[in-house]
Amino acid sequence: MKSLEANTKMLATEIKIQKAFIKLINLSGFDKLTIQKLCQEAHISRGTFYLHYIDKYDLLNHYEDEIVANISEIFKRFQKPQLNSAIQNGDKENNAFFQLFKYLYRQRDLAALLLNGNTTKIVAKVKRLIEEVLVEPQTSQSTITTQIPAAFAKEIVSQGIIDLITFWLNQNPILPPREAYQIFQQSRSLTPQQLTQIIFKEAPQGDRNEKTV
Repeated sequence: MKSLEANTKMLATEIKIQKAFIKLINLSGFDKLTIQKLCQEAHISRGTFYLHYIDKYDLLNHYEDEIVANISEIFKRFQKPQLNSAIQNGDKENNAFFQLFKYLYRQRDLAALLLNGNTTKIVAKVKRLIEEVLVEPQTSQSTITTQIPAAFAKEIVSQGIIDLITFWLNQNPILPPREAYQIFQQSRSLTPQQLTQIIFKEAPQGDRNEKTV
């Protein structure tokens, strides 16, 4: 019974710390964050904080490692889809990228904060996980003649996925994960020219006239 109560209390403290961390970073940035301010916002003592973390850098690393570990587990557990093919609705629940969108939606405040931050290393870590998926054999491979090095192609695709996810997480209101995933999946089969046509189609008439002059 005591163990259950202790775990419940520890979880409640973790939630307070995370909420305070997100609020203060959004207000003034990581560099200006102090343990004193964090404890005041979370309504905990400094001693309680130090029972959980060494300092603010340890706290930041904990959040990064937790998200990266969960994303890694998603890619291990669920099916890796063909990035350039449509996925049937019935397959979504077993789709690694759909599960990724669902997970990031649940952690949207923290995930958006970390992906936007200049002091975090999470972008590089998540890109590495995505790149591991990219190098797996694709069943619908076709012969392509190009002079683009593989490293550049990998960067274009992986960074594009990161940018789309970051853009989605920063929307207000944010789209539900199912809708965001559908946009992501459809975008995989579109060329830059086709995406540009969508932009032009949605642009106000005045902007169109300026671009065609």
